[in-house]
Amino acid sequence: MEDDDPRCLREGEARTLLGGFPWRRAVVLSAQEGRLARAAAVPGYRPRVWPDRVARALREARPGLACLLVQGRRELVLAEVRSRQLGQALAFRADLALIACGGPDVRARRFDADAVESELGRIVASLKETDCRHTVVVSPFDWSASGQVAPAHRDRVRTRQRLLVERLTAVTLRHGALHIDLMRQQDADPRTLWGPQPGRLNSLGHALAAAAVVRTLASRPTS
Repeated sequence: MEDDDPRCLREGEARTLLGGFPWRRAVVLSAQEGRLARAAAVPGYRPRVWPDRVARALREARPGLACLLVQGRRELVLAEVRSRQLGQALAFRADLALIACGGPDVRARRFDADAVESELGRIVASLKETDCRHTVVVSPFDWSASGQVAPAHRDRVRTRQRLLVERLTAVTLRHGALHIDLMRQQDADPRTLWGPQPGRLNSLGHALAAAAVVRTLASRPTS
């Protein structure tokens, strides 16, 4: 059950971890559906997607915080995140931005690592120009081990995702942003985290992703 699972956020934990942070306006850009989506249910775990969970955690820690979830209608590669969501995010003038990205690029017919790095660099640089003090990039759990990938394609998918992580890390280091790589999370079998639709987390996966994001945010300095 989620409320008894130490891997998930506990009651009041976000308030304790994030209560002293200075953010007043937060924006979440997501390569998949935002808060109106519902995750495939795992019994005992609430069917909220992780961007919505993180938004709730931020508001719990700072009542009055304004939070905008920029929603996709389908999977968006990074070029589409930039062209379709960035303008709305910039207009919001957040001081904290979270960018959930990379999965659709890994699953695309053609994977272009140079384009991934370039597009993310443009997004992060644009946010920085609006005085967004903190940008956090979140890349997905290991999809190659999800059980959704045919054995013949697992090595190719794993290679793509590792290259994705390298390029996202390079961009965040270059721009002074933070990269949260969910592929490095070792506290769950990846096969238990995914729903019936390819590339979509189930409610357990979303709960663990949200906890990883909130706890990593709390462990990083804000200056």
